[in-house]
Amino acid sequence: MAPLLISYKIDDAVARREVLFDTTQFIDTVRDTRIITSEDLDQFYQTCNSHGIAVDIKVRRLVKSVVVDPITQTVEINYTIHDDPDSLRNFNKGDGVQVIINEVGVSSARSYMYRVLGSDSGAFSLTLAGIVG
Repeated sequence: MAPLLISYKIDDAVARREVLFDTTQFIDTVRDTRIITSEDLDQFYQTCNSHGIAVDIKVRRLVKSVVVDPITQTVEINYTIHDDPDSLRNFNKGDGVQVIINEVGVSSARSYMYRVLGSDSGAFSLTLAGIVG
């Protein structure tokens, strides 16, 4: 049983690494182009879900705003979260793009490991962000 368990865990680790790689590429593309089309989102969703684990993906725009206190002359930078798909179309310089990924369901590796060893490694969860420049 050990070789089968090791094989499942390796496949699970590779799938998680591939999703991380795809997410990094997506964020880098948005940082360079400053735009996300609906085709880009569809392709990103399909690519991330093609590695053997089912994931739910949420893409957010973080709009940068700068507030200057006139009395103390301190500068405060705030980010407002926009989840609306229409707000993802055009990014301004300094805005952020945030991707939140959560595994839905139970992968075969997690299920097998729980049945054999009684332990669960937990669902895959990932949050990455980048500043558009």
